[in-house]
Amino acid sequence: MKLRIKIGLLTTVALGAAVLGLGDFPGMVQPTNTIVAQAATTINAKHQGMVGDSQTVNNAALQDMLDKWDSDDLTVHVPKGTYVFDAGNIKLHSNITFKFDKGAVFRITSGNRVNFVYPSPEAGYDGGISNVKWEGATFQGDNTSMGQSVFTQSVHHASNITFDKCVFDNAESPTGHYIDLDGSHDINITNSVFTGFNGSQDFKEAIQIDYSNKKAMSYKNPGDQYDNLPTYDVKVNKNQFLPVSKKSGQVKSYAPNPIGEHAIYGHGKAGIIHNVYFTNNTVVDPKPLMDDGVATIHFKGISDLWITGNKFINKHVLGSGNYIYLYNSEPDYNMNNLTIEDNTFTNVNPTKQYIFLDSSDADNPMTGVSIIGNKATTPKKRASFVKSNFSLNGDTIDIAKNTIKKAKATKPAVSTQRPITNTTVAHSTSQKLKKRKQTNKSEKYYSGLATQHAQLAAKYKTYAIYNHIRGHKNWNILKFNWKSIKNKRVYIDMRANADTGKWYRIRFDKSTKAQKYWIRKGALKFDTFKSESYDRTFNLMKVYPVYTRPFNDPLLAKQRGTTSDISERRVTITHRVKRTDSNGKVSTYYQMDNGLWTRALAFDLDS
Repeated sequence: MKLRIKIGLLTTVALGAAVLGLGDFPGMVQPTNTIVAQAATTINAKHQGMVGDSQTVNNAALQDMLDKWDSDDLTVHVPKGTYVFDAGNIKLHSNITFKFDKGAVFRITSGNRVNFVYPSPEAGYDGGISNVKWEGATFQGDNTSMGQSVFTQSVHHASNITFDKCVFDNAESPTGHYIDLDGSHDINITNSVFTGFNGSQDFKEAIQIDYSNKKAMSYKNPGDQYDNLPTYDVKVNKNQFLPVSKKSGQVKSYAPNPIGEHAIYGHGKAGIIHNVYFTNNTVVDPKPLMDDGVATIHFKGISDLWITGNKFINKHVLGSGNYIYLYNSEPDYNMNNLTIEDNTFTNVNPTKQYIFLDSSDADNPMTGVSIIGNKATTPKKRASFVKSNFSLNGDTIDIAKNTIKKAKATKPAVSTQRPITNTTVAHSTSQKLKKRKQTNKSEKYYSGLATQHAQLAAKYKTYAIYNHIRGHKNWNILKFNWKSIKNKRVYIDMRANADTGKWYRIRFDKSTKAQKYWIRKGALKFDTFKSESYDRTFNLMKVYPVYTRPFNDPLLAKQRGTTSDISERRVTITHRVKRTDSNGKVSTYYQMDNGLWTRALAFDLDS
């Protein structure tokens, strides 16, 4: 057994059960504090009563285990399994290392919340616990009709805290954070993944850098002492902040806002947040934040900040007003040494600017500012890269080599079909076709999206399949075996009105290269659409296709780009349509005042 001996600021490790005396250190001045011996102990969580069967509640078992070895230098081995937790608080102590096997998961569900509490019975930077490490941990929640399930790390006056190769999955509080750092220091968060945020307070971040103040705490632990000390020395490196996505790739829950803070306590008399490193991380599809004074990354009153080497990417979500916002609210404090370098911004598309520097007193500018070598790629150049409310020409401000490059335009997925005049459609039969004269005096053709679809109607077998609409030049009925049809869905990319009736061009495979046929409208069963006038104004939030009609409308819709092509983010809605498909699933579409339609999911319906 190893014994860890703490003598003042000196820590030594001895083998065996003997405790070293002070005489073993010649010339050393005798300390006044007591020698504390701590055994290095490794335990298996399952052997100590925890059960990873996806059903058994583990709150008491975990707390009893930690309390039993509260004076030890403890390593907790968590074997593979899903360990369910109920609502409650787990109090940690110093000198714990959690080591999770691959497939070992802490799970919270049913709208419950667990706080991992880092107690601080005394004030000061040494008032809390130290030396806690999580290796390979997965904290998994969910968002259901019962509410958002939550895991929170409430870290107060703690030091030397590490999260490495951890996963925080769909478990952030709508009004709070994954990791709440209050008056703490020497924090390392590396190689970890943070997913999902359904915030009712949408400016909250996954990692909050904050102060020792009761108002700042995610969990107010009884007996904790507060002193407004700022957090410092935080390193967040090589992490990913990702959305929870649907099978289609669209965003179900936004990515968390990665890092930041929004308050200063006591006007910074006990100190200001400093020495924060946000480096080499990836952020994909965070929620657009449009209000003044907010941004995806926001710091208020900070010095010695490094935001470097990160990748900021939007795929299915529109951009915020500002992406990075640094704000000095204290006229007597100088924000200094602010470095934002070598980051890439892909399709972020802010409506204001990428970076905004804001000082409550324009005569108190930020100093030591270095914004260099950042690269943005965007479909449309709308925003400046850096703006401020003070001069950026100071001797200690270096802004250079930041580029905004226009991305190559991509063609929207619009059908390339054109109205047919005098052509015929190939067919898979081998019978000899008649050379018919055109008998229709009127033929009008309308093209649409190639992905739209309908179901075959109940009596579809009584209808004939044509190479072209009846009455067109060289029209023919084709020999067709209905028994070869594997399902009743057909894809439509064109319709026609003629003297002989209403027609649709169909294919039996989603591929646009599949054989195409013409059939009468009566052979098809379309989704149902219920339309109503609707007068509301919403903010566009997500990237969705924009159509001339609701998708799958029997009159066929054409795509007119996406919501990212709309310059105004605040949009007035004039009509609402609820579409019900053959399975009874309802989708809602809104018509904007520009006449175009898109999914209701593209909007912030709470705005």
